[in-house]
Amino acid sequence: MSYLEQELRALQASDETVFDFIQESTLAGLWYWNLTGDQEKWATAKFWRSLDYEPDAQFNQAAAWKAAISPEEETATAEYIATSIADHTYSFDQVVQATCHDGSTMWLHCWGLVLRNNLGQPHRLLGVLVDITRQRNEEISAQEVAGHYGAILGNQSVYIIRTDARGNYTYVNDFFYERFGLDSKIIGTSSLMSIIEEDRAKCLVTVGLCFEEPNVPHQVILRKPYHDNAVKSNHWEFKGIVGSNGEVVEIQCVGYDVTLLVDNLERSKQLLALTNQQNARLQNFAYIISHNIRSHSANLTALVKFLQNATDEAQATMFLEMLKTSTDKLAETIINLNEIVTVNNMGLQPKEMRGLRQEVSRTLEAMNVLIHESQLTVTLNIPEEVTVQVVPAYLDSILLNLLSNAIKYRSASASPQLTLDSYREGDYTVLSVADNGRGIDMARNHNKIFGMYKTFHDNEDARGLGLFIVKNQIEAMNGKIEVASEVGVGTTFKVYFSEIV
Repeated sequence: MSYLEQELRALQASDETVFDFIQESTLAGLWYWNLTGDQEKWATAKFWRSLDYEPDAQFNQAAAWKAAISPEEETATAEYIATSIADHTYSFDQVVQATCHDGSTMWLHCWGLVLRNNLGQPHRLLGVLVDITRQRNEEISAQEVAGHYGAILGNQSVYIIRTDARGNYTYVNDFFYERFGLDSKIIGTSSLMSIIEEDRAKCLVTVGLCFEEPNVPHQVILRKPYHDNAVKSNHWEFKGIVGSNGEVVEIQCVGYDVTLLVDNLERSKQLLALTNQQNARLQNFAYIISHNIRSHSANLTALVKFLQNATDEAQATMFLEMLKTSTDKLAETIINLNEIVTVNNMGLQPKEMRGLRQEVSRTLEAMNVLIHESQLTVTLNIPEEVTVQVVPAYLDSILLNLLSNAIKYRSASASPQLTLDSYREGDYTVLSVADNGRGIDMARNHNKIFGMYKTFHDNEDARGLGLFIVKNQIEAMNGKIEVASEVGVGTTFKVYFSEIV
């Protein structure tokens, strides 16, 4: 033992001011209890002052003890004492909740020591008390905050994951496990591979930003397969966390499901595109009505005026004949316009599942005479099992238009050929209709092919409505049509039938 320690011990024994100085300056107080049948309790003046009581008035008063230390806390202390005696440790420590004179709470850390008499029997308790109110309140506050935000995170259905710098899972919350049908086996595996392939490049770009700008949130929407294999869109906030070496050691990710929002946004875009298409058709239709009807009107007005001013019966008969021709043309124009209006008004007809090869075969059979007369060779490469979701009347119209065009505009110098194929492309089943006919000058007519009243060959029967109607019908079924053509080589139409019901 150091001589200084020996000296201090002797000093404490000879001079009580040393002991008083230590306990007054470092402790919230001392307890000294009688553990025998008398069960008396004594505490230092510092203890009572710590609880804002007047020491001289409260010393050893039973009511003061009950006010400061609740029966539950006293019972807990008694149990600690009993346990210490039973296991012969004779010392313990506990956290005691005390009540100050003004009703506020003080948290005391009590280190207790059971003292024995000359017979070795426990008979006194010495309790050393330290004020830990500040630390305890901070712990309680932290627990409340954690509980509060934990409840919020739970109620808000938020995914929380962490990965190491290489993107391997190091932590995943229960909600993520539940929604994606995963378990702890994913820890240590690549988080990138759980994202659908199309979104992985976008994920890597966002991770790169976390390394370039750590400790800053970076947003991204990624798609993952759900527990039921449905692909869900999730908004994620990535943040790179820097370690003690100054390098990014972890990526923290917080996400939530935005599938409904993304789907609604996509539907809004589709609706906007459809509205734009309909507006364009309406504008085109209004232009045609204005142009065609006005032309007929002006012609009829002029003919009526000529008729009124006819100088003889022969001249009147001629003008009447011209008037009849003009009215016939007007009637034909109105019939054409009515046909277009009918197509557009029937846009929301119910779809039905049809076998594509069977439908094409029926159309070819109906055109058998024309095919025979034109000596058209047809190659049908559509598998039996291919089906399409269509409005049956539209499919009939589309096939009739495309197949009859292949006959009308067949090559005069080569044996006419027609090849029909089908294949899948994304969400579409594609019907390819390829001929070796006269072809279309795409450089001049690319933007006119599907326009109204657009004709490209000297065919007297052509009204310039067939491809316009085909395009409207396929778009009304959420599909699309493309064309590739070369003069003297042939034309290929690709009709995309949407698989989305």
